[in-house]
Amino acid sequence: MKQTDPSPQKKIEKIDAPLMKKMIVAATLWLNENQAEVDALNVFPVPDGDTGTNMYLTLFDAAKEVENIEEKEISKILDAFANGSLMGARGNSGVILSQVFRGFANGARKKKTLDTKEFSFALREASKKAYKAVMRPVEGTILTVVREAANAAQIEAEKTDDMRQLLEVTLFHAEETLEKTPDMLKVLKDANVVDAGGRGFCLILEGYLRALRGDSILEKELKKVTSLDPAKRGEPEKLEFAYCTEFLIKGKDIDLEKIRKYLNPHGDSLLVVGSTEVTKVHIHTNNPGKVLDFAVQYGRLSKIKIDNMEEQTETKYSSLPEPENEKEVPLEKDFGVVAVVAGDGLGDIFTSLGADELVTGGQSMNPSTQDLVAGCEKIPSERIIILPNNKNVIFAAEQVKEVTKKEIVVLPTTSIPEGIAAMMRINPEEDFESIIKEMKEGLEEIKTGEVTFAVRDSKVGGMDIKEGDVIGLFNGEIIVANNDVSRVSLDLLKEMVDEDDFLITIYRGEKIGEEEGEKIKEMVTEEFPECDVEIYPGNQPLYYLIISVE
Repeated sequence: MKQTDPSPQKKIEKIDAPLMKKMIVAATLWLNENQAEVDALNVFPVPDGDTGTNMYLTLFDAAKEVENIEEKEISKILDAFANGSLMGARGNSGVILSQVFRGFANGARKKKTLDTKEFSFALREASKKAYKAVMRPVEGTILTVVREAANAAQIEAEKTDDMRQLLEVTLFHAEETLEKTPDMLKVLKDANVVDAGGRGFCLILEGYLRALRGDSILEKELKKVTSLDPAKRGEPEKLEFAYCTEFLIKGKDIDLEKIRKYLNPHGDSLLVVGSTEVTKVHIHTNNPGKVLDFAVQYGRLSKIKIDNMEEQTETKYSSLPEPENEKEVPLEKDFGVVAVVAGDGLGDIFTSLGADELVTGGQSMNPSTQDLVAGCEKIPSERIIILPNNKNVIFAAEQVKEVTKKEIVVLPTTSIPEGIAAMMRINPEEDFESIIKEMKEGLEEIKTGEVTFAVRDSKVGGMDIKEGDVIGLFNGEIIVANNDVSRVSLDLLKEMVDEDDFLITIYRGEKIGEEEGEKIKEMVTEEFPECDVEIYPGNQPLYYLIISVE
C-alpha cells in the first residue's frame, strides 16, 4: 500500500455523515481504477462475470444512492449505502459485498458518528452478516479477509482514538490475510493468485483511508465506466411467423426426426423433444392448422396452445406503466417467469416457451438485483419464477425476495439448457407447486456443454491452457482444450453422451454462421448416429456453442 499523504495531519477521532460519503466515493473510484487487476485474479480462464467488475458495479450503484442524500446521521447514510448495494449487487462477489455493507450498517444503527470502537464493532457485524449469508462459507475468500480485518480493528480500537491509524492497521492486516489465501485454497495456489474478492475488499478499505488522508482521488467524478445496460425498448419488428404453436403428441413409435423434417419448412423456433411415446412440439408458424393436421397422424394431441405473437408484440411495446405506477397493474396471471438470457436467438426461444420477461445477462454480464426486480415487477402476477441460467446469477436472484412483496421462486438453473429444460416442463393446467416440482425434475435430465475461448493462460486439470485456446466445459468444468471449435465440440460430446441419451441440441453463438453450424451438426450426427441432433441460432456472445444432451 502506498502512503498518499505522508505529511502530519490532524487526528480524526470521529467519522461523520459527510466524511462517510467521501469515503464511499473514494472507495468506489479506487476500486474502479484497480478493477482490471481484480478481474485478472479470476482463477478459471473462461469469460466470466469478473469479480472486479461485479464488485465495482455493485459499489457504484451503492455510492450513487448516497451521493445526493443530505443526512446528518451516519446511520442514515450507511442504510442507504446498504440498500443501494443490495439493489445493485451483481454476481456472487457483489452479493457478498452487499451483505458486508448491510452488516456494517446494522452495526452502526442509530449512530450520528462513528469513533474507532464503534467503527470496529460495525466491521465485526459486517463479517458476521456476510458469513451468515453464505450457505457454505469457504476460508481463503473475501469472508476470511473481512473477518481478520475486523479482528485487527477491534484490537487496535482499544489502543487508539485516531480513525486514520485504525484504518491503516485494519488495511495492513487485511492485506496480510489476503497474501495467505493461497495457503487456504488449493485452487488459488495452483493458479498462483490471491483471492479476487479479498483483493477487492482491501481496495475498498484503501479507498476509505485515502479519503481520510484527503487524497486527490476525490477530485475525480463518480461515473459508471463499465455498465450492463438493461435491454432497451424498441419498436416491434415485423414477425415472419405469427402463431406460436405448441402441443403434446401421445402415441406409439413416434418418429421425432420425421416430424422435424416435415415441420422445419413451415416455421421457425422449432423444438421437437421427448420420447417415442410422448413428444412435445413447439413451432412459430403461419398455419397452425396444417401443423396440427400433420401431427395428429402420430397419436392423440393434447395441451394444444396457439398464441398470436403479433398481438403479444403489440402489447409488449405498448405504453407500459412507469415504475412508480406498476402496483396498479391488474393481477391477471397465476404466475410469471423471468429468465436471464444473452443472445436474441436464445431470447426468442425462452419467449416462445412462455417466459414473460427477459433480463439481459449471463457470462461476463451479470445482471443486478435491481434488474431482476424490475423484470418481476413488470409481470402482472403475485408469483414469479426466476431462471438465473448462470451459477453467478443465482445469489443475486435470491436477493429479490428481500425487496419485493411478490412470492419469488428461484429455480437454480446454472445454464441455458437447464433453463430451457425447465420451461419445457411447464404445464399451465397443473397447480403452482406441481409446476415447480416438474421444472426442478427437468434440470436433472439435462447435461450442459459449452465451447468458448480462454481469456488467460492457466493450468486446469493437468491441461496447459493458453490465452485464445478453444475450451470445452461439461457442466461447468473444463475438460478439453484445443485450437479448433469442431474438434473441441466432438471431444466434449464424447465425454457427455452415454448409451441412454437420445437428443443433442446445439445453440450456435454469434461467431458461428449458419453454414459452419450445419457442418458441425453433420459431423455430430455422423459421430452419434443413435442420437437426434438439432441446431438453433442462439446468437449468444462469448460462447461459440452451447450444447445440451438428454
